[in-house]
Amino acid sequence: MKPSNASSRRLMGDPRRSERGQVLIITAAALGALLLIGALVVDLGFSWMLRRQEQNAADPAAIAAARWLRDPVTNAATSVPGAMRADACFFAQQNGLFARDSACTGAIGAGDLQVNHPPASGDYSGRLDAVQVVIRSTHPSFFARIIGRDTATITTDAVALNSAGNSNSASLVALQPDCSGGAAGKVSGGGTVTIYPTVAGATGGYVHVNSPCGSSTDDVCANGVGSSGLAISGTLVTPQANVKGSCTYNGSGANGLQCLAVAPCLDEGAVPLGDPLADLPEPRLSDFPNGTCPNGTASTPSSTAGCELKKTTGGSAACPDVGGIGVCQLTPGVYYGGWDIKSNVKVKLEPGMYILAGGGIKLSGSSSIEAVTNAAGLDARITIFSTDGPGCASGIGTQCQSAITFTANQAFRAKATNSTTCAAVTPSICPWKGILLWQDGSASSPDVTVKLGGQASTIMAGTIYAPKGDVQISGGTSTTGCSGTATASCLAIQIISYRWTIAGKASVDMPYDPGELYQFPQRGLVD
Repeated sequence: MKPSNASSRRLMGDPRRSERGQVLIITAAALGALLLIGALVVDLGFSWMLRRQEQNAADPAAIAAARWLRDPVTNAATSVPGAMRADACFFAQQNGLFARDSACTGAIGAGDLQVNHPPASGDYSGRLDAVQVVIRSTHPSFFARIIGRDTATITTDAVALNSAGNSNSASLVALQPDCSGGAAGKVSGGGTVTIYPTVAGATGGYVHVNSPCGSSTDDVCANGVGSSGLAISGTLVTPQANVKGSCTYNGSGANGLQCLAVAPCLDEGAVPLGDPLADLPEPRLSDFPNGTCPNGTASTPSSTAGCELKKTTGGSAACPDVGGIGVCQLTPGVYYGGWDIKSNVKVKLEPGMYILAGGGIKLSGSSSIEAVTNAAGLDARITIFSTDGPGCASGIGTQCQSAITFTANQAFRAKATNSTTCAAVTPSICPWKGILLWQDGSASSPDVTVKLGGQASTIMAGTIYAPKGDVQISGGTSTTGCSGTATASCLAIQIISYRWTIAGKASVDMPYDPGELYQFPQRGLVD
């Protein structure tokens, strides 16, 4: 009798029973893997929630602690550690951390709550104008114990600043991104330009040129007249020079680029620098009063010509003759059509904001402009903004932006508006304190030149900003010896422009003092 199929399978072994056993093994392994993945997901999710809780506490704690940095301008170590820790404890407990720990004494002792001034780690480590709050928590693991993880520790930190800040640490910035017109940064005339920090502990006074001209990246300012981003005919002394392209020196003897302190100080092939003032809002003409010309005529939006400043004999109008020099005094405001300053005229500017709505500044012969202390004894500090007036149509008209030019025997003596000046004159100018001259980069002729200097002594302090223009500074034969302050032969300035040239055979000192330059307030959470 023939055996049944079932008997045959029992005698020969049933392959389907073997397959069922393999499926059970694979299923068990998959379930185990899923359990492990689930354990990690649950524990990681719990850790993420705890990190979010810590961050919600650390952020406001750092901001609150930063208010106890009482002297952010000088970076003096005047923090109040007890008050900082009390603020950090308050916000930690408000977010459910260290709830049963009175004054967070235990957490502070164990290092679970840290208030570090200055920060102990990160990009802001060592900065006296910053404070760091660190919160650390340990929680038991749940399913992760399967793989030997009994606990998990979560650490979160936050950093806040309380600093006056500054526009950047460079004294000479050339923003030009290409090689058109040759070197974007030039020291010419055979003179010596020396940049040095004047504030103890301050780092800055750097040179930064975005132009990629030249191919050398050996970090040596080579002797030659070839194409380069930074071209020196004379001597440039600086703490650091960064050039996207190369540096060349045209002369004999020692290298034209000299390091102020640590050598080497040249970086060829450097990363281009973005415009540090690109987001600076422009002054609105409507926020400032109309100016008044020396002859008593008000400058208004309908004016078809600027103010003419010329020497007169007799009377009190215009610029009265004082010992052969016409002397006139202007008050802050908007001047439609700019200033046309004739020969042998001294223009005195009272402290405040001057907006040139077209026309720019033209000087002839032996004329000069200087800021003067007003009748109330307010320091001689000004800001000049050159832009378009409402009468400029398609770049044509007397109210269109024009150049600011001082040449020959003329001199410019002024320091930028500071906190004292803006508070005493009008708070509306405070956002631009530290700006000495601003050639509007969004007006009809943003590439017009700012040319300052001449043979007379030139006194300047503040930031000169011409993002699309060429700034030219002529030192003159007597421009030397700043001694750390803006005195009668000193260029205590920062130039941020498309191109810049420092010319003249004299020694030109350019002290780097962040307090004299435009500053971005840095207050609040940064990391």
